[in-house]
Amino acid sequence: MLSAFEPQCIDPEALVFATRRGTPFSRRNLLNRQLAPTCEKLGIEGVTWHWVRQANATLLDAVGTPLGTVQALLGHSSAEVTREIYLHSVPADARSAVEKVEELLIGPKWTQVAEAAKVTSTLIH
Repeated sequence: MLSAFEPQCIDPEALVFATRRGTPFSRRNLLNRQLAPTCEKLGIEGVTWHWVRQANATLLDAVGTPLGTVQALLGHSSAEVTREIYLHSVPADARSAVEKVEELLIGPKWTQVAEAAKVTSTLIH
Protein backbone atom coordinates (compact mmCIF):
# COMPACT_ATOMS: atom_id res chain seq x y z
CA MET A 1 0.00 0.00 0.00
CA LEU A 2 1.35 3.42 -0.95
CA SER A 3 1.47 6.09 1.67
CA ALA A 4 0.46 9.65 0.93
CA PHE A 5 4.13 10.66 1.06
CA GLU A 6 5.54 8.12 -1.40
CA PRO A 7 6.04 9.28 -4.99
CA GLN A 8 3.47 7.95 -7.40
CA CYS A 9 3.71 7.53 -11.14
CA ILE A 10 1.74 10.43 -12.57
CA ASP A 11 1.06 10.79 -16.25
CA PRO A 12 2.04 14.37 -17.18
CA GLU A 13 -0.29 14.14 -20.17
CA ALA A 14 -3.31 13.15 -18.06
CA LEU A 15 -6.22 15.54 -17.67
CA VAL A 16 -6.47 17.42 -14.40
CA PHE A 17 -10.26 17.15 -14.49
CA ALA A 18 -11.82 14.24 -16.37
CA THR A 19 -15.00 12.22 -16.56
CA ARG A 20 -15.19 8.82 -14.89
CA ARG A 21 -14.08 7.32 -18.20
CA GLY A 22 -11.00 9.57 -18.30
CA THR A 23 -12.29 11.73 -21.14
CA PRO A 24 -12.46 15.55 -21.15
CA PHE A 25 -15.58 17.20 -19.78
CA SER A 26 -18.05 18.52 -22.32
CA ARG A 27 -18.06 22.33 -22.22
CA ARG A 28 -21.82 22.32 -22.80
CA ASN A 29 -22.41 19.95 -19.88
CA LEU A 30 -20.15 22.04 -17.64
CA LEU A 31 -22.00 25.20 -18.60
CA ASN A 32 -25.50 23.75 -18.25
CA ARG A 33 -24.97 21.51 -15.22
CA GLN A 34 -22.41 23.45 -13.16
CA LEU A 35 -21.68 27.04 -14.18
CA ALA A 36 -25.16 28.29 -15.12
CA PRO A 37 -26.95 26.88 -12.02
CA THR A 38 -24.23 28.24 -9.72
CA CYS A 39 -24.40 31.69 -11.33
CA GLU A 40 -28.20 31.64 -11.13
CA LYS A 41 -28.01 31.00 -7.38
CA LEU A 42 -25.61 33.95 -7.08
CA GLY A 43 -27.90 36.19 -9.14
CA ILE A 44 -25.47 36.50 -12.05
CA GLU A 45 -27.25 36.43 -15.41
CA GLY A 46 -26.06 35.84 -18.95
CA VAL A 47 -22.96 33.80 -18.13
CA THR A 48 -21.31 32.07 -21.08
CA TRP A 49 -17.77 30.80 -21.64
CA HIS A 50 -17.08 33.99 -23.62
CA TRP A 51 -18.28 36.05 -20.63
CA VAL A 52 -15.89 34.11 -18.37
CA ARG A 53 -12.98 34.84 -20.77
CA GLN A 54 -13.87 38.53 -20.85
CA ALA A 55 -14.14 38.67 -17.06
CA ASN A 56 -10.75 36.96 -16.74
CA ALA A 57 -9.14 39.42 -19.18
CA THR A 58 -10.73 42.41 -17.46
CA LEU A 59 -9.58 41.28 -14.01
CA LEU A 60 -6.06 40.61 -15.28
CA ASP A 61 -6.02 44.14 -16.72
CA ALA A 62 -7.42 45.61 -13.48
CA VAL A 63 -4.50 44.21 -11.47
CA GLY A 64 -1.98 45.68 -13.89
CA THR A 65 -1.12 42.69 -16.06
CA PRO A 66 0.64 43.91 -19.23
CA LEU A 67 -1.53 43.76 -22.35
CA GLY A 68 0.91 41.39 -24.06
CA THR A 69 0.64 38.94 -21.18
CA VAL A 70 -3.17 39.04 -21.26
CA GLN A 71 -3.01 38.53 -25.04
CA ALA A 72 -0.73 35.49 -24.63
CA LEU A 73 -2.87 33.97 -21.86
CA LEU A 74 -5.99 34.25 -24.02
CA GLY A 75 -4.18 33.00 -27.11
CA HIS A 76 -4.96 36.02 -29.28
CA SER A 77 -2.94 36.76 -32.40
CA SER A 78 -2.98 40.51 -31.77
CA ALA A 79 -3.18 42.91 -28.85
CA GLU A 80 -5.95 44.81 -30.68
CA VAL A 81 -8.31 41.83 -30.38
CA THR A 82 -7.56 41.59 -26.67
CA ARG A 83 -8.03 45.31 -26.07
CA GLU A 84 -11.08 45.91 -28.28
CA ILE A 85 -13.12 42.78 -27.52
CA TYR A 86 -12.02 41.41 -24.17
CA LEU A 87 -11.01 44.27 -21.89
CA HIS A 88 -13.76 46.20 -20.14
CA SER A 89 -13.54 49.00 -17.65
CA VAL A 90 -14.08 48.08 -14.03
CA PRO A 91 -16.40 50.74 -12.52
CA ALA A 92 -14.13 51.40 -9.54
CA ASP A 93 -11.12 51.78 -11.84
CA ALA A 94 -13.06 54.12 -14.12
CA ARG A 95 -14.15 56.27 -11.17
CA SER A 96 -10.58 56.42 -9.85
CA ALA A 97 -9.23 57.39 -13.28
CA VAL A 98 -11.78 60.19 -13.66
CA GLU A 99 -11.02 61.48 -10.16
CA LYS A 100 -7.27 61.52 -10.90
CA VAL A 101 -7.76 63.50 -14.12
CA GLU A 102 -10.13 65.87 -12.33
CA GLU A 103 -7.56 66.42 -9.58
CA LEU A 104 -4.85 67.04 -12.15
CA LEU A 105 -6.92 69.59 -14.08
CA ILE A 106 -8.73 71.33 -11.27
CA GLY A 107 -6.35 70.89 -8.36
CA PRO A 108 -7.37 70.43 -4.76
CA LYS A 109 -10.75 71.64 -3.63
CA TRP A 110 -10.76 74.84 -1.57
CA THR A 111 -11.67 72.83 1.50
CA GLN A 112 -8.50 70.76 1.01
CA VAL A 113 -6.14 73.75 0.59
CA ALA A 114 -6.13 74.55 4.32
CA GLU A 115 -5.45 70.88 5.10
CA ALA A 116 -2.63 70.75 2.54
CA ALA A 117 -0.94 73.74 4.20
CA LYS A 118 -0.83 71.86 7.49
CA VAL A 119 0.97 68.88 5.92
CA THR A 120 4.71 69.07 6.47
CA SER A 121 7.46 67.04 4.93
CA THR A 122 10.90 66.15 6.17
CA LEU A 123 12.13 66.58 2.60
CA ILE A 124 10.95 70.18 2.22
CA HIS A 125 12.00 72.87 4.72
